[in-house]
Amino acid sequence: MINSVLKTLVLASCIAMSTSGAIAATSTVSAGGASITSREQGMHQFQVPKGKLILINGTYQDVTTYKRSLTFYFESKPGADWLQVPVITSETDQDLTWFSISQGEQTVADAVVVPRGGTVELVVAETKPDGPAAVAVRWYRLAEYDDEHPYGPGHYFKKISTSRYPASAKLTVEQVLKKEVTSRLNK
Repeated sequence: MINSVLKTLVLASCIAMSTSGAIAATSTVSAGGASITSREQGMHQFQVPKGKLILINGTYQDVTTYKRSLTFYFESKPGADWLQVPVITSETDQDLTWFSISQGEQTVADAVVVPRGGTVELVVAETKPDGPAAVAVRWYRLAEYDDEHPYGPGHYFKKISTSRYPASAKLTVEQVLKKEVTSRLNK
């Protein structure tokens, strides 16, 4: 009952904000379609084997903070419960909602969702604020319950690779993400 009420409230909020112009309209993307950046606010849906991955992009803002959020859900069939899809960040930690981070005009961490080859991948790039610093990149892929996470969720984002770009005064998180996505889609 609570899940049904929560799902109704989330959908009603998305529809209300969408019609008021507060967020982008809902989009449905096939796995293999266009990438979605954290700036593309609203609800995005990806058809994947065994169901649908739902991404809700939002923003938190007050007088001192501005950050965008990415929250993922999995729906196995129309009308089924929306189950949160965490990003597994380590053997002992996970994020139910991933946040981009900015400090002043500098983006310190950001992400792009990349539908690819019947699945969905997430690429995260982050650096240290204030000056040239290396940019760390992590790729994740949507995965199902497996032996690595026997007590974990039915679906989650599993880390598949990491890399690092050397410190450069001219290299931004946004540039690294664009380069990574382009490179991945051209493979």
